[in-house]
Amino acid sequence: MGTIKAIGSVLHGRNPRQHLENMITRTDPFTVSKAGDLCVNGHTAESLLRDYGSPLYVVSERTLRANFRRIRKAFEDVWPTRVVVMYAIKANNNPAIRAVIHGEGGGGDCFGLGELYATFEGGADPDLVAMNGGNKTEEELRAAVDRGINVNIDADDEIDMLERICEEKGTTVNVALRIKSAPDDLAETPSDYLGVNRDTRLFLMKEKWGFSRDAAVELVRQILGSPRLRLRGFNIHTPRFTQDPAPFARCNQDFAETVAHIRDQTGYVPDLIDIGGGWPRDRDPESRKHELNPNNVERFVEAVAKALLKTFEAHDIPVPELRLEPGRFIAGNSVVLLGRIGAIKRDCGMVWVNTDFSTNNLIRIDTAGSAYHFVPASKMDRTYKERAQIVGPTCIDSRIVDDWPIPALERGEPAAVLDAGMYSESSATQFNSVPRPATVMIGEKSIDIIRRRETVEDVYATTCVPERLRR
Repeated sequence: MGTIKAIGSVLHGRNPRQHLENMITRTDPFTVSKAGDLCVNGHTAESLLRDYGSPLYVVSERTLRANFRRIRKAFEDVWPTRVVVMYAIKANNNPAIRAVIHGEGGGGDCFGLGELYATFEGGADPDLVAMNGGNKTEEELRAAVDRGINVNIDADDEIDMLERICEEKGTTVNVALRIKSAPDDLAETPSDYLGVNRDTRLFLMKEKWGFSRDAAVELVRQILGSPRLRLRGFNIHTPRFTQDPAPFARCNQDFAETVAHIRDQTGYVPDLIDIGGGWPRDRDPESRKHELNPNNVERFVEAVAKALLKTFEAHDIPVPELRLEPGRFIAGNSVVLLGRIGAIKRDCGMVWVNTDFSTNNLIRIDTAGSAYHFVPASKMDRTYKERAQIVGPTCIDSRIVDDWPIPALERGEPAAVLDAGMYSESSATQFNSVPRPATVMIGEKSIDIIRRRETVEDVYATTCVPERLRR
């Protein structure tokens, strides 16, 4: 066993309390009691697990609201016209979370019928909702028209389908055109997320989203000629590919230059632009690193807004309404995954600490190498004693974190994984027929169950065995 000095670090400190203090961010819902218990908005992890079962997703309503207000204020401080924050519900599709965002005045980005349902189940102003997707069906477009929401066009034939639907219904639909941005000078820009060491431009170009400048010019002309389609503006989505604001801003500059090119070719000036999501968090699992992001969202906002406004000014384009589609930024640290320690095995000079949650509940560990923070959730002043692999109970590695410092742990004690709000519940699996956890939301005056715990029967509720096979 190594020394305590070797086990601890600037990142982790000497014990779990110090680790949490080193990693705390502006809107986190966490505190540690004098007794060393992890608390979420004042409720100990142990009490939450005792009352609602394990494992358990715990949502902080206060953090959701704070994150929404933070990114909205960041843009409103620098953007001279209206700003609309449209929650990307794919990050966490629980309607109760959507209801919190609606209560804050937020709009919504949705994909397909399921996310459209969840968006309106939580409350929505149709004018502040957009449907995205590169392969929208006629059924989806009909639902969008019926709901009166905006459609971000991302395929040529959507125009014809929308015209036909609107003609049939005697109505019109607001649309925006999705633009592709992959500037040449990003060819040598590294990414900490996309899985490429260089040529980020090629990665962005290969993405299925958006139209090139030349294609967009022709489609704008076609839309402007339609009596049933009202072109509101343009949409872009630059994925979360870096912790550096500069290349992110460069994509938005390229977007603004495309808007200017379209204006020069068609005379069309947009009412609004929608610059999508991809906004990284302060504690940023998708960077594949545990260290804090050196660039906060305010720096990203400043860089992006400056690039857009400077380009619009240079081309004499009036500043349009600004819409954006943050998901991970709003939901990320608003949810913590709680569970209990299981079997602890020592062999081959290694230590494995089992938990009752797994990468089923944090799927981006397996699919994208995301790096989460694990903390024991009681007796957090215990000094680190050894390093361990923290693993889930499924029959794959299910490695939550690797080579992680831990104090002396015992079966049954509570543990937590931070930043479980983004792409965790909405992407969770039932591998090994493991039911998915319950979710509770801590409000100012109550704790509410917003997703009941699944049962084994739920896992198999949609399957059936033909009678002929039951003989």
